Amino acid sequence: MADPLRCVTEQGYAVRTVPLPLFVRAYAAALVPPASAREVLDLRATPIPMLDVAVAADRRTALWQLAERAAALRLRRAAGPLSRCAVGAAPTREEAVCRAVYGELARRHRPTGQSRKVSCPPVPALREVAGRLDCHRTGDVAGVPAFTAVVRLERAAQPWTATVCDLSEERGVERAVWAALRAFVIDSLGGRDDAAALPGRPVRAAAPGAVSLAGAMAGRGPAQAVGVLPDDGAGDSGLAPSPPDELGELAEIRARLRRSGYRATATLLSPAATDTPGHVVGCRIVPGDSGVAAPVHEDPPPGLRAPVQLSLAYERDQVRISRVFHENSKMRTVPGGLPLVDLAQMAPRARRLLGLAYRDFGHTRRQYPLRPAGDPELLPLDICVRRRRSWAPMGSRPLDRDQLAHLLSLSYAVTGSADAREGLRLPLRATPSAGGLYSSDLFLLAENVTGIERGLYYFHPGKCALQLVDGSRTLAEVAEYTGYRDRVAGAAALVIYVGAFRRNQWKYRERGYRTVLLDCGHLAQSVVTNATALGLVAHPMIAFIDDYFNDFVGVDGSDDAVLYLTLLGTRKEERNA
Repeated sequence: MADPLRCVTEQGYAVRTVPLPLFVRAYAAALVPPASAREVLDLRATPIPMLDVAVAADRRTALWQLAERAAALRLRRAAGPLSRCAVGAAPTREEAVCRAVYGELARRHRPTGQSRKVSCPPVPALREVAGRLDCHRTGDVAGVPAFTAVVRLERAAQPWTATVCDLSEERGVERAVWAALRAFVIDSLGGRDDAAALPGRPVRAAAPGAVSLAGAMAGRGPAQAVGVLPDDGAGDSGLAPSPPDELGELAEIRARLRRSGYRATATLLSPAATDTPGHVVGCRIVPGDSGVAAPVHEDPPPGLRAPVQLSLAYERDQVRISRVFHENSKMRTVPGGLPLVDLAQMAPRARRLLGLAYRDFGHTRRQYPLRPAGDPELLPLDICVRRRRSWAPMGSRPLDRDQLAHLLSLSYAVTGSADAREGLRLPLRATPSAGGLYSSDLFLLAENVTGIERGLYYFHPGKCALQLVDGSRTLAEVAEYTGYRDRVAGAAALVIYVGAFRRNQWKYRERGYRTVLLDCGHLAQSVVTNATALGLVAHPMIAFIDDYFNDFVGVDGSDDAVLYLTLLGTRKEERNA
């Protein structure tokens, strides 16, 4: 089976995906040296040279383009008779020859000043940009139509233009559009080495200097002539002639070249074996009895560097499981594809259970009601948002019990109810939750709170009370199981968020894992915002040992698991100068 990536790598190069801004709906890939192939974290941001760039509607098309550019680079380095020929790469030999011929013809195109505007294809590559895309038929080259696409943006100093040759107007215009977009993307990337190659200076390919691509790709013999353009439809390479129905486009190209006084020779650069990853063909066009070959355009962009984002990378195996989770939690049909839950069909006791989305340590020996008198003194929202800082200095003063009561009640206490039919009302809370199932539980490790003894507590949202879970627990013992030991040791309390997956996934299944995490995020943001509004410091933390904290709280880490932490403390008083 044809494999364009293998077609690139067997020529001694590698491919890296190039990130594009979201207003460009396309796939971009860079041809890079083998040493830059691995996606690894590089905090020094060592420049990654891009030998060429391909832009297309999909990855496979872009890779075939890079297979062509890889072959062209190798030929140029070899400095032989094929060093300046055009190259085509494709799954079939005939398609590769066509691409090579079209490429050679496009390099010979010269504007004549006469053009005819043609319709642009619906290529949604640039979304809602201030500018336009124009396409023109710009004459012929050796009897083959030439098409030019021009991308003009209002805020750009100059347009981006590309010309291709093709017998098919629809295909030719589309190819020209993508070629112009490639020019735009290359300019948008912007990174160039200070010591970029000067015009006329040879581009150094990264691969070893084997002259034959066939040898580079499979350790085989020299390049072979392909007998598809000569009159007899066969050549001296020993390859079987192509069936007549596969030569329709090639036969037409040959006829037009002959009428224009040109002759094309195509050379197979890839192995002729049946297991080859793809066919790579080089093409040269020479005049017939008269005329001199026109010079060709220079194409390779010298000195390009990959975007710095490629340095902040990771190996695929390091994120494989999370990607599998994301795929399995996708909703692939309309929302009605999820199990339909009709409250009218639920037994009354099942419906009542929906309103009991909490735990209850009702038999605890210690319980603190959190219903302060009076309204809280809160900072205005705009000041609160601007003031919030996770690393704001914490003071040594204890956290006031009334402040804690306001914080927890504003973040997660019951604030209303909704009708669930037949006289049943379900409680609602201050923080949003998928389906109103409230899959997060909030525990508090109190260390320095006035009026509350040290220990691990559960916040009961219905009773708006702290219920003691374990009076022997302290912040000092958990600090070493976090990534910020000193910061934890100086806090007044620690909020521990526990996800209750069974409470949610009976309805949302695999997608419910996402909603549990989102519920936790909503709750944590409410805690942080309310703490800041109350003049406190709230420091969210994801750096902790999961299994330790699961055991610390008393959950199994599977159906119920600790997901997040937030440190609480008083704000350190600033001294006046």
